[in-house]
Amino acid sequence: MNRTFLSAALCVASLTLAGCSGMRQADGMYTVHAESFRFFSIAIPHDDQAAAAKLNAEHFAKGTVVTSYSTPADWTSFWGVLGNIMGFHSTVISGKTGS
Repeated sequence: MNRTFLSAALCVASLTLAGCSGMRQADGMYTVHAESFRFFSIAIPHDDQAAAAKLNAEHFAKGTVVTSYSTPADWTSFWGVLGNIMGFHSTVISGKTGS
């Protein structure tokens, strides 16, 4: 009973932590990030790329994007397929604040 509860708690904690998003700003630069867990192409709790883009638009609309990276989520590459079956996905957008 304790092992079942502990396993379930670890799974819930992993899925909750995988759904975080946030930002950091210092010295005229910013970084926005979002993560999600994918299970057979279903993003839990949300699509990480859309969440990062939304945070970027809300908080740094006048900013200039310098770099952007997102984990592959396609069905045409090995890493995309593997990540879509079961994996953690992340998106990071960095740039200059413009203020």
